[in-house]
Amino acid sequence: MKKNIVFAVVIFILGTLVALAPYSFAKVCEVGEKVMKCHWTARAELFLGIAIAILALLKFISKDVKFQLALNAAIAVDTLGVILTPSILIGVCGMAKMHCHSVTRPVWIVLGILLLIVAFIQTVLLWKKR
Repeated sequence: MKKNIVFAVVIFILGTLVALAPYSFAKVCEVGEKVMKCHWTARAELFLGIAIAILALLKFISKDVKFQLALNAAIAVDTLGVILTPSILIGVCGMAKMHCHSVTRPVWIVLGILLLIVAFIQTVLLWKKR
């Protein structure tokens, strides 16, 4: 039971970081005359991060193993969106020296990989428990 709370806290923190990264420590380009692709990617990541954080909050109140497994599956799907949005689906600015290209995109990818690892580890532990 305590393990589930720890996993929920870690997933909540990582989901919150995904949502807040482009507006705090991994900024994207400012909106000027032209709206850059990284602006739209940041909005999509905001939604995905909030969705992951909400799923983590649901993990707090759930004690059912099957529901926990379903939440981990939903988190994994959202996390794939976190990884694919800046790299394939929408992308970021094309210039390699831009902050969104050199900092923000790698931050999202690392956070996404960490989320996948945490969800996978908890899924394996829950599966053994089941």
